[in-house]
Amino acid sequence: MTTETAAAFHPALLEPPEKEARPQWTELPSEVLSEIEKITGKIAAAEIAWGGYSPSACFRATAENGEKYFIKGSHPGQAAHGAKALRQEIHAYTTLKFLQQLAPRFHGSISVGDEDDWRLGIWDMVDGKTALPWTLAKTQAVVDLLWQLHSSVSRADVPDLPDGRESNHVSDFFLGERLWKRFEREDDSNRQQHFAELFEDSDAARQWLDTHLPALVRLQSGMSGMTGPEGVVHFDLRSDNILFNAEGRAVIVDWTDTCWGQVLLDIVLFAQCVAAESGIAPQTVIQQYEDVSGHIYPREDVLSVVATVTGYFADNAWRAVPQELPRLRWVQSICLQAGLSWLAAEGAAPLPGMLCQK
Repeated sequence: MTTETAAAFHPALLEPPEKEARPQWTELPSEVLSEIEKITGKIAAAEIAWGGYSPSACFRATAENGEKYFIKGSHPGQAAHGAKALRQEIHAYTTLKFLQQLAPRFHGSISVGDEDDWRLGIWDMVDGKTALPWTLAKTQAVVDLLWQLHSSVSRADVPDLPDGRESNHVSDFFLGERLWKRFEREDDSNRQQHFAELFEDSDAARQWLDTHLPALVRLQSGMSGMTGPEGVVHFDLRSDNILFNAEGRAVIVDWTDTCWGQVLLDIVLFAQCVAAESGIAPQTVIQQYEDVSGHIYPREDVLSVVATVTGYFADNAWRAVPQELPRLRWVQSICLQAGLSWLAAEGAAPLPGMLCQK
């Protein structure tokens, strides 16, 4: 695997200044606060917790006894998907008892009203720092934690954990469906043109897509035949879901998409997001994981996963910016850029050009 310099992976697109549409603590109805305080004790102070790209309710709260909590979940005005995501995360915590070694302690949840009302989970607050800026020492700490996650249990130990091949949100990744394959449809020229318009030279990008799409689809199709190691997969390892506590230990949060499947997906997603947010080449992160796990991944398998993950970002970065999620397309774009750079560095397909600032 190449040791291409990291310079090509540094993000060039400016982060939008707008924040997500999240409710204030003062907007909590008294009955919701009462339910929270049955778990936490009386809350003395609380504020919005920023980080992540969703419009969920997210709070940092301090109880009168000094205990600190992270409280998040869905709220009125948010789509029902938010409540479903919280249920999935709580299921992961109750199913995977060993998460207490990798993640903040879960204290419980509260719900008020119907599906579209308040649904909140309560965790210990990680009193530390965000993952940024990335360093090799930080990526190694996360890689060590990932190896612990991936090797902790067998499939027989977690029969209730969803299989990634059957989970609606993630099955396309594990099965190698849709993603780049969507661009193959003869009647979907709008999708192809929207992708091309992400780039400064849209004509060149459109020609690139016509030329290299068959190779990308072939790589993506390799996902369905992969036979590498499987385990518990987090599936959303961006920097906003990784913290470092006061002792400098890595802690992973937001277990919404946790499932069972090919662990190489976790590794590639993490490496690609690191590359999108830093000057660290993704191949370096793959090498770190191979060193700690003792397993060498075939180059073709790695490229299949890179192509698959990049296909997801290619089919989402061009879409309209949701009003309540002003930074979503930006983070998808820089991850797309990192994936395309990774594929180019490995000789799978040249770069289609530079993404343009929207």
